[in-house]
Amino acid sequence: MGFSIKELTYLGNYLIYLSEQELTGPWFSFKLEGKKIGTIPVILRNIEPTPIYNMVNTRTGTQISRITLDFNITEYLKKLVQDGIIPSLNFEKKEFVRVYKDIFNRPKVPYISTFFTIKNISDFALKNFSIYFVFDFDINGLKGYDNDMSGYDEENDVIYQYDDTGLYGGFSPISKSTNYESCLTRDFIIDQHKMNLSNTLYRGQGEILSALQIEFITIEPDHTFQTALVISGGFSKEELIENIKEGKNNAMKHLHQVNRSVKSEQRNIQEEAFIKINLQQAEDCK
Repeated sequence: MGFSIKELTYLGNYLIYLSEQELTGPWFSFKLEGKKIGTIPVILRNIEPTPIYNMVNTRTGTQISRITLDFNITEYLKKLVQDGIIPSLNFEKKEFVRVYKDIFNRPKVPYISTFFTIKNISDFALKNFSIYFVFDFDINGLKGYDNDMSGYDEENDVIYQYDDTGLYGGFSPISKSTNYESCLTRDFIIDQHKMNLSNTLYRGQGEILSALQIEFITIEPDHTFQTALVISGGFSKEELIENIKEGKNNAMKHLHQVNRSVKSEQRNIQEEAFIKINLQQAEDCK
């Protein structure tokens, strides 16, 4: 359960096609810190099995879709105890971090904007918080998935992939990235030994992915982190960047609307249909 993009096209041309779900969405890392647990490092991919991710509710519209889910800290810690990674803990109550995703996919605009709002509703601090945006582009789909090249435009904070047909796919957040990376898909690593992207690009053609990272010092209890990501395509680097700049300007205009939705009572009520699903130990997280 989580959030990923299955397919993405630009004017009928594939930018993402048959990529692994965990390589088409946001990842998170932070250190849980509290008196009873000490400091525990956490790495979450965009797709994690229930009950680590608990769905709260969803709303799907023609232009805006909204997803609300919880990172279930209690279940995550229980799994660490079961795996012998940390000693046994006494869980007095369930602890959560709430994640809101607002996806703007308006017709006749050359971009998709997705807002990510992370609210710490637990008693723990989230130290050294990072959000990573990871996308395994397949420029031109199966015809060209393994001959992509990559680049990073530092001025506009846009990372992108392209092939020799001149088709580009790329993305950028409205918050300035702190790190970037492109590499062969099979070589992508975020773990306890490599928490930061390398600020390097893969040289040459290959089956590659692109990633951006935003580091944030700490999300204290009851505090919030928010950003938005714009994804687009283009038939040149210049067209891609102009599309993304337009999307970022438009995203800024929707911040108030997103924040109003996030704070609404209806958005924070769990739908009954998800209660049983959240109790399942799912292996297939589609």
